[in-house]
Amino acid sequence: MKALTFLRCTGLTVVAVFTGLISGTALAIEPATAVDRTLASSPELQLYPYHVRALEAESLQAGLKPNPVLGVELENVMGTGDRRVLAGHELTLSLSQVLELGGKRERRVDVVDRQSAELQREFEVKRLDVVAATLRDYYDTLRLQQLLEWNQRRIASEKAALQVIQKRANAGVVGEADLMRMQLRLAKSESKQDTLNAQHEQALRRLAANWAQEPDFNVVDGDMARLPALPDTTQLEQALLETPDYLLVVAQIRINEARLSLAEAERTANVTVGAGVRRFEANDDVALLFNFSMPLQFNDRNQGNIARAQAQYQEKLAHQELLKTRLEIALSRIRAAMQNNLEQEKRLKQQLEPVAHSLLQEVERGYKLGIYNVLQWVDAQDELYAIEREIIEAQYAIHLQFLELERLSGMGLVNDSSPVAADKE
Repeated sequence: MKALTFLRCTGLTVVAVFTGLISGTALAIEPATAVDRTLASSPELQLYPYHVRALEAESLQAGLKPNPVLGVELENVMGTGDRRVLAGHELTLSLSQVLELGGKRERRVDVVDRQSAELQREFEVKRLDVVAATLRDYYDTLRLQQLLEWNQRRIASEKAALQVIQKRANAGVVGEADLMRMQLRLAKSESKQDTLNAQHEQALRRLAANWAQEPDFNVVDGDMARLPALPDTTQLEQALLETPDYLLVVAQIRINEARLSLAEAERTANVTVGAGVRRFEANDDVALLFNFSMPLQFNDRNQGNIARAQAQYQEKLAHQELLKTRLEIALSRIRAAMQNNLEQEKRLKQQLEPVAHSLLQEVERGYKLGIYNVLQWVDAQDELYAIEREIIEAQYAIHLQFLELERLSGMGLVNDSSPVAADKE
């Protein structure tokens, strides 16, 4: 089985284990490890060896020749006169063999061989699907870790703000309403942290479920900010005809070609030849005999099967063209969405986030001087953390879109510093 070079864990390089998620030592898992475990233990992949065995049995059956037939005839017995009891019986022993004409056996074997190729393609598609599902769960877990870290920064900022407001309230500069407002915001953020922690725990379990186990790790390694490069249109066009889904349809077309050839071969009638010996009891004599038989082909008894095989073959050809068009549209659409998210992420980080940081610093300084009120401070905090959340979500979308491009193409699309794990057999 040829190696699949699907896994390109772009942006998921090991940079640091996320801290602050749990207490104690963090047990981290890398993307390549998650994929290796999935390929080794995925329940969806465990059934394919049985399909292979079944096809091996079909191949054996397709290659079998018809067995010879032994015939025994006893004539002229239990009659009257000279034919009474066994007085004048004739005993014939013969051996006959059906000869398959038109290459039927070879074409039956060819059909099964092409079904084996189809099964291989199906397995490759399924293997890519389970790897993609694992990495989607991996990205989701990493996203939640980023959100936990983001929310923890927000909690720290709100605690620092609360201390400032507490001092001003103690000095009688601001009222209790300002203090209570920030206390409420802090309580909401801490509640949000509990929710994110619970979601993270569930994400870890979903990830481990890809290889049917309980998680023996509590974080995943990765840096969501390390983004994959946008593949160009030429690369996508070159990858299109090598996509596992497209190659599966090609394999199915070849099966239908083989079935059409088999149906046409079955139009040729088989013949039966035989030879034997006959004993004549009446005169104690023995003679050889030969026989030959074949059906008279006044009508083509297989024309319906041929028409059906031809229609199925044409259907697969049409499906191939339709699938190619759909893949072209899907790859183009995903690439465009990925490009939009890359531009959005860049704009958020380079233009909006610095301004939001500066705004928060200015309002915080002005609040301490009595220039701004607490609502303005809260709004400035909201602006900054909303932008940071948008950056995380944009990065998450970019990774998922690149993953989908890889899943559709079944191969790495760019040569960069991202690690590639290949499964070899």
